[in-house]
Order: sequence, then structure tokens, then C-alpha cells
Amino acid sequence: MRREFAVDWNSLPDIKRFQNQLASRAIELSASERQLQKQKDFDACQTIFTTDISHVYASLVLNAEPDYYVYAHLDPTRRVAIGKRGMTTFAATLGMNYFPFYIGKGTGNRCYETARNETHRKVAQKLSRLGKSIQILKLKQNLTESQALQMEAKLIDIFGLLPHGGLLVNLDEGHHSAARRACYRDAFLSLNRLNEGMFRNSCLPAV
Repeated sequence: MRREFAVDWNSLPDIKRFQNQLASRAIELSASERQLQKQKDFDACQTIFTTDISHVYASLVLNAEPDYYVYAHLDPTRRVAIGKRGMTTFAATLGMNYFPFYIGKGTGNRCYETARNETHRKVAQKLSRLGKSIQILKLKQNLTESQALQMEAKLIDIFGLLPHGGLLVNLDEGHHSAARRACYRDAFLSLNRLNEGMFRNSCLPAV
């Protein structure tokens, strides 16, 4: 919709009224664009999470028994706000009440073992000083090793690694990162603002 305004450039009240109208419209447009971006980010997260990448892992010799699970270590000082960002809304659909800072797969009591890397240790120490502890959440259980690897990898692609502007302190990006990202190229690239370093390093094939 196009609107035209008649403004008397010699009238200060007219100019101020026009300024107020422009400012109000800019606020409306900004809010609309933010909402569209949040939906776009959420849709990208969902696309990555639901894309079948099993063929990427077909060459690996893995345990076919459903003994595995995927888990997250959460930071209880950073609460997830549903609707604030597309990524946080997606995190909430997985049952996360707080931001994840580590994603892993394992069997048995692996998720409760909090001795990881140096950055992970520093997060744990920070929480301890605040009288808090790592929140541990099993995201999905009864998985084969391949299924667990795939889910872990996709969540790393969604939440990103800390050195690249993401959230996670994991040391690597998982198996066959370029091959799996090619399976959801557009969704992965659309999250560029969130984890931009991972996109520069992903070596995705050109279209």
C-alpha cells in the first residue's frame, strides 16, 4: 500500500506531525520484519532437524542396538524465552527451558559426566560460583548409534559452536559436516547471522 503526504515545509507543526507518522510506521515495519525473521529462523531449525541425512553416515561401522541417547547441558542462568527468537522457540520444542551450551550423545551415565573440555569446565565453574549447576536434559532416547550421531550433528548445526558465534562449547562439528549440510543447504545458510563462522568454514558445494 502506498500513501502520499502533503507537508508544508514552512510549517514546523506540519513537519513534526510528518516526523511522528514516519517514526510510527518505521516501528510497525521493524516489528513486522522481526516477526518474519523469527519465523524464518524457526523454520530453518525445523528443516535441519527433520531432514533425513542417514545416507551420509551409511559408510560408518556403528552399533545398531538402540542403546544411545542425545543430551544437552543447559545453562540455568540463561532462560529460553519462547517467541523471542526463532532458535529459542525451537529449543523450547525440544523441552529446553535454558540455553544449551553442550550437545552430546552417549549411553549409560555419559550425560551426567561433566568433565569435558576447558571451556565446558569454565562454564561449570561459573555456575558453581553462582550456586547453580549444569542442567542435564536427555533430548531423545532408545537411538542407534547412527541415529544419535545424526541428531547430535544436526543440533550442532542449529545451535552452532561458540568460536563461530554459536552457543556450544563442543570442540568439533561432528562427522561429515560438509556432506550433511549439503542436505539442508538453504536452511543452513539462512542461519548465517547466528553462526556465521561455521558457514564460512563449511565448504558447501556451490549451487
